[in-house]
Amino acid sequence: MVVIGSKLKENLHLPDDPLGTFIQIGGDWFKIVGVTETRGEMFGMSKDDYALIPFSVGESAAGNNNKVNIGITFDVNQIEQLEPVQSRITALFRQMHHLKPGQRNDFKVQTAQELTDTFAKIIDSMTLVLGGIVSVSLLVGGIGIMNIMLVSVTERTREIGICKALGAQRHHILMQFLIEATTLSIFGGVIGLALGYLLGFGAAKLIPNFPDAVVPWWAVLLAFGFSTLVGMLFGIMPAAKAANLEPIDALRYE
Repeated sequence: MVVIGSKLKENLHLPDDPLGTFIQIGGDWFKIVGVTETRGEMFGMSKDDYALIPFSVGESAAGNNNKVNIGITFDVNQIEQLEPVQSRITALFRQMHHLKPGQRNDFKVQTAQELTDTFAKIIDSMTLVLGGIVSVSLLVGGIGIMNIMLVSVTERTREIGICKALGAQRHHILMQFLIEATTLSIFGGVIGLALGYLLGFGAAKLIPNFPDAVVPWWAVLLAFGFSTLVGMLFGIMPAAKAANLEPIDALRYE
């Protein structure tokens, strides 16, 4: 006897009412006696693609040399019952496994909250790793902006001399090159934001029934803020070099 999920019924191309139909599992034939209710999908994976057989049958099929891993799920009516139920299950399993006081459990009792906490830790670790990668990318991008602006200052030395000869003050030149560096980094931020959204959107579409990528406004503002900050920090040196040029020396530059 076997009870199957609705997705498995669909994958095996069984009739709408498959009760009484025989299917083969691991070389043995089983008669379908039931179909479970549809539970949907989680993270793009179906929760209905499975088959349930009696434990004794599965144990015989696995053989005595294989250690069987068993997972048992309990539901509680009230959240306050969670810890007492967990304690009682732990005590019962220790008694059934003949574990003495002080011996480590050879089983694991885990609540949904603990699973959520574990998943959150994984996400935090991934965030730190990605944050490190982004920091290196910002550093490389900032150095690139600084080099471009230094080349720009060198190529526009005569232009800077003319501006100063016409009465431009040091802070005018400084602001001009800072604005150029900041604008350059903001354009890079816009391109990066667009590419990031397209990659997230494409990745979400590759996973069936996965929600579309959503970029919150605070993330957009944070990206623009970082881009502006990088442009200002790495644009200070080229801007200061341009602002400190003497008009006569700049006009004589070939």
